[in-house]
Amino acid sequence: MVSLIRRIDLRGLEPGGPGWEEARATAAASMAAISAVLVTHDALEPDLRQALFGRAAPELFALPLDAKRSLISGPVNGYIGPRPSAPAYESVRAWETTNSGAVRNVGDLLWPHGGNPAFCDTVSAFATNMLGLQRKVGTMILEGLGVEEGSVGSHLDSLNYSIRLSHYGVSETGAGMLMKPHRDCTVLSVVVQHDVEGLELQLQDGSWLAVAPEPGTVAVIAGELLAVVTNGRVPACVHRVSAPSGRERFSAQFVSMPKDGFTVRPFDELVDADHPPRYKPCDFDGYVQFRFAGDGLKLSDPLEAFCGVVKDEE
Repeated sequence: MVSLIRRIDLRGLEPGGPGWEEARATAAASMAAISAVLVTHDALEPDLRQALFGRAAPELFALPLDAKRSLISGPVNGYIGPRPSAPAYESVRAWETTNSGAVRNVGDLLWPHGGNPAFCDTVSAFATNMLGLQRKVGTMILEGLGVEEGSVGSHLDSLNYSIRLSHYGVSETGAGMLMKPHRDCTVLSVVVQHDVEGLELQLQDGSWLAVAPEPGTVAVIAGELLAVVTNGRVPACVHRVSAPSGRERFSAQFVSMPKDGFTVRPFDELVDADHPPRYKPCDFDGYVQFRFAGDGLKLSDPLEAFCGVVKDEE
């Protein structure tokens, strides 16, 4: 099967400028077809990439377990350690990473004796660069689907952004599955791989597409909340992480979620006679509790159970 995933190049691309409409259409079409798009960019220069993956991430995951566990704060925040379904995986989410003060608070918790200014500066610089990239791609996807400019702006302003740094150790067998197939409970996730492959996306026919760790390219994948706001036009991306090379792996995800107190719902522009409502308004905090700590744990599609519209309701 020929892959339907497509690539856009953001280098020098500005809204309304040469190539914008074509790239916008490509982004929207790729997201609708495979729930992902590859993005070539210049947001992560070699020095910053080396600071993030060569120093900051290894320093973070080399900390004692008790220090990392001090960041636990709810089902999707803070530290996630190895578990039976992902025994070689651990990650840390530094929430509100576009706020340098919040990043420094995380650094002070992890390194209580003087902090780690270099770590905080690296994470803050990475967050600033990724924020511009994600907002631009998010705009392209939604406008390409037919959402009005004002609605897109209001949506973007309702989001919080954070970084999750992930470490995949070498499994006992040296190969296999490091992270089982899953969907993110985000709006968008920008996945930055470093040197070692592993990210795989599920295609419509059930097969898997490996995404190479190209230094100047990121994968932007749809989360469950993008499915809600697009009224199902962009399904959440099912993805997994494998270990074909049996090597230690680092990655970073720059993700968007609603701010506290915000409810997501389908855009009015994407609901019509041919596209009746697929989802009811979704309270994000309530959904997180349902999916990670409630009945959603037992379900293959917790989002549908939580806020999906059944046919009798249409």
